[in-house]
This record gives sequence, structure tokens and C-alpha cells, in this order.
Amino acid sequence: MSDGLQKIQLGFVGLSEEGWPADALAPPLFAPPLSSKYTLVAVSTTNSQSAQASAAKYSQIRNLSEHTKNIVVKPYHGSAEHIALDKDVGMVAVAIKPIYQKDAAMEVIKAGKDLFIEWPVGKNLDETKQIFDAARDRGIKTIVGCQMRFAGFALKVKSMMSTGEIGKIHSSNFTISFNRRWGATVLDLYKHRTSAKNSATLLDSAGGHVFDLLLHILGPITSLSAVVMNHIPTVTVIDSTTGTPTGETVVQEGPTQICVTGILQTSTTNVNHGGVQTIQTPFIVHLQSGVKEADFTWVISGENGTVRVQADAKLGFFDPCPPMYWNGNKVEGLPKVEQRITSAWEAFADGKIDTYANVEDALRTKTVLDAVMRSAEEGKRIDLL
Repeated sequence: MSDGLQKIQLGFVGLSEEGWPADALAPPLFAPPLSSKYTLVAVSTTNSQSAQASAAKYSQIRNLSEHTKNIVVKPYHGSAEHIALDKDVGMVAVAIKPIYQKDAAMEVIKAGKDLFIEWPVGKNLDETKQIFDAARDRGIKTIVGCQMRFAGFALKVKSMMSTGEIGKIHSSNFTISFNRRWGATVLDLYKHRTSAKNSATLLDSAGGHVFDLLLHILGPITSLSAVVMNHIPTVTVIDSTTGTPTGETVVQEGPTQICVTGILQTSTTNVNHGGVQTIQTPFIVHLQSGVKEADFTWVISGENGTVRVQADAKLGFFDPCPPMYWNGNKVEGLPKVEQRITSAWEAFADGKIDTYANVEDALRTKTVLDAVMRSAEEGKRIDLL
């Protein structure tokens, strides 16, 4: 932990009573092992009413988990400046829509506080670079919400790479299909995903997590070529309460088909030849949405065998624990899904900087996503290294 045995005093921007932060990011903080490493001291939302409600909820949760009645989580609203300047806050988590992330992150960095920020770390590559530059210049420690790195299969593949069990990597083939998200319909709550400027398209969102994982495990991309298409340009809006069409249609600006091929610079321990080898590895990433069957398949072909991660066809990308196979045999004992977010928070608190994603990693991934779009638009290969 950053201050010896002291807990990290956490402020949380975007932590309301409901939503992704409330459902997934915050709950692990109140149970071991994180309850001995973090203390939620303040929340910040868009308005006073929601801030008061959120603070009341998490005050109660803290009092129950810590067996007391005296804890009060502070409520803030509006600009992230207010929570960032709180003297009792040592780190701030920012989990809000991409279009608002940069302003909030800059306030945290300006206040000299460490930063958790959800992917995609700003609405475009330029904003991500601004956040990175500011954090680097101030010496701010950062962590990015790319928790797929801590999925059971990801940890296992990373371990097999380091021990040389897979051997020299021959190729990587990643396929992800969505049957609902970014398809022909969209819930009214998520209309922002259809606009490219909101940085929540198929490429921005799912593509970001996939490429972060690919770069983390198999190494940097030296060059790539891409084809992107939009097969569903018009989307029907669905009422999130009734489940029926509202009568509104919106333009889907992001691509629904993304095909990327290229070369990775992969380093792996090779017990057959000794030492660490760095070689060029061909890869394929195919992301698609609006299809009938979901899919999440990753095949890594190595000198000593083949890794296959194959999700349930009904769940695809959202399969909480996709099974992994090594040379056709199921790998048992993989960590469960609920450990992903816990493991990321814990890695940051324990200073395991090579395991979790930070803003510099996010900048690398956003550079790749930018190269994907440039390659598709210009019809040529993009060299990155």
C-alpha cells in the first residue's frame, strides 16, 4: 500500500445508488481483503439529491461492515474539484461517461491525488494523452478499469507464457460477437452508445478491453491493417421500463464489423531453446455486433500446443467465467469472476504495477484503436513500432 499500513482514503466520482460503479466497482471495497486496504470517505454525483442519497447508502454500508454507527460518508456534487480537494481524500475513483472523464481526471490530478479511472479514459486519443501527460508530470499513480486482465483465463495464459509452457507463439485469433449491444435496437438509457463522439461504440468499448488484454499478454503491435463496416446504420430505441419501441430511431455512427490483422512483438520464455525469445506473431481480431449468436473465442497457437478460450454461446463477451482448454483438455481451478475487480483494486493497493492497467497502458491501447480507424479509412497498413 502507498502509505505503509494506512488504508487508502477513497473518494468516488460517479458512485450513485445504482449503476455499474454501485453494482460492480464499489461492493468489493467493503469486504476482505479490500476492507483492510481502502476506506470510502466521500462520493460525488451530478446533483445534491443523488449525492445525499449515495452518501447515506454508503455510510450505512460502512457502519454495518465496520460494526459502528458513527461513520458519515461525505456527499459532493458538481465539479470533481470539490471531492479532489477534500483533505481526507487520498485517491479518487472516476467512473462516469467518457465525455466527462477528462475534466474530472484533471481536477484529481491537479489536486495531487492518485487516480482510478474507468475505460476509455477520455472521449478520444487526445484527451487520453492529456490525462497521461498531466499524471506523469505530477507523479500521480493511476489505475484504469481494464479488469479483464484479471479474468481466470487471462491470468493462466500469462503464467503459461512466463513459464514457457506454451513455447514460441505462432498466432493469436480473437473473435467477439454481440447479439444485442450495438445491434438493431438500443435501450433509451444507452442511446449515447450510438454516437461516435461519446466514445462508447463497439470499437471504443469492447475493442478497448480486447486490445488491452492482447497487448498485456502477447506484447505490443508493430503494424496492423483493418477493415470496418457499419451494417446497422439505423437503430430503434426501446423503452427501458416497458421493453417496447418508443417510436424513435437514431443513427448508429460506429462500426458493427471490425476486422484487424497485424503483427505482435511477443516475448515468451522458451524452455526448448533457453531464455526469453521475442518474435513476430501474426494476430487476428474480429469484433462484430447485431448478429444472432454471441461469441467470445480466443485461440493462441504455440510451439507446444493450443490454448482455446470458448465462452458460452448465449453469453459471449459477458460470460463471467469462460472455460479455457489446453490441447483440448479443460483447465480446472481458474479464479472466479467476482475476483476480477477485487484483484485489480488489490494489485494497486499492493503496488503490483506490472499487473494492472494504468493511464500509460490506456494511451497505448487508444493509439491502437486510432490506428485501426486510420487503416480502415486510408486503406493501408499502419506501422506502430
